[in-house]
Amino acid sequence: MNISGRNPDKEARAHRPPVTELSPEQCWEHLYSARFGRIATMDGDEIEITPINLVADDGKIYFRTAKGTKLLHLVLNEHVAVQVDQAQGGEAWSVIVRGTARQLTDPEETARVDELPLRPWLETTKLEYVEVVPTKVTGRVFHLGH
Repeated sequence: MNISGRNPDKEARAHRPPVTELSPEQCWEHLYSARFGRIATMDGDEIEITPINLVADDGKIYFRTAKGTKLLHLVLNEHVAVQVDQAQGGEAWSVIVRGTARQLTDPEETARVDELPLRPWLETTKLEYVEVVPTKVTGRVFHLGH
C-alpha cells in the first residue's frame, strides 16, 4: 500500500490474465531447472503416467529407469509426453513436452548422461537410460487467486 492508500501490487494482479502462455525460451528455462516430472506413455489403448527424475540438456530430456513396464511401453510406442510443474506463492507453472523416446544403449551416450545432474530420489537400481527428443514444447503460468 502506498501513501494514497492504494495497493499497486494488488491492482496489477487484478489486471493480469489468470493464465499466460510461456514462450519456448521460458519453457526451456523451467525444463532446465526441473529435476522431477511425469512421463505419459501408452499401454495399448491406455495412458500410463509415471513420476520420473529427469534432467534437460541440449534441448533433450533424459531419465533413468529400471527394466519394467515403463521401458516396455517406450519400446512398443515411442511417442510420449513429459510434464513438469511447480506451484509457489500466488503463481504456478506447467510445461508439457511432446516427443519421441528412445532407450540409450551406446556406452558413450550413457556416459554423457552420467555426467549430468540426474539423481534418483530413491536408492533403487535404474540401469536403463532414456532420451526424449521434443517435437512440441508448450507451457503456461497460472496466476492463482483470480
